[in-house]
Amino acid sequence: MAWYSLLPDSMSTWETWIIRLFIFLGFLTIGPWAGLVIFDIVYYFARVIAYELPFFGGRANGEHKPRAPTLTERPSGRRRAFSLRGEELASQASQTTTLEKEMMRRLVQTENEKTVI
Repeated sequence: MAWYSLLPDSMSTWETWIIRLFIFLGFLTIGPWAGLVIFDIVYYFARVIAYELPFFGGRANGEHKPRAPTLTERPSGRRRAFSLRGEELASQASQTTTLEKEMMRRLVQTENEKTVI
């Protein structure tokens, strides 16, 4: 119970149980998230330690050193678009260039067929 209460002394038991309820709800909300963060950190360090083990670790098998995930890099090397509009524009641009490439390929193929005949 706090030092100064707004409720009368006859309601101190109610106040205590309400405080306990909100503390429990706080742990119920924050607990799983904190558990996931702790699991992620422990899992990363376990991977780094397993990489360093001689004879059967990752270094002995020629694997790459484990890295923490990042939001800026992608396996394809293409930059990430963090907005819906940017993604739409990027997909339209890639479709346009693909269409232009296909048209150029067909044009060159047609020209080659004309020169062969």
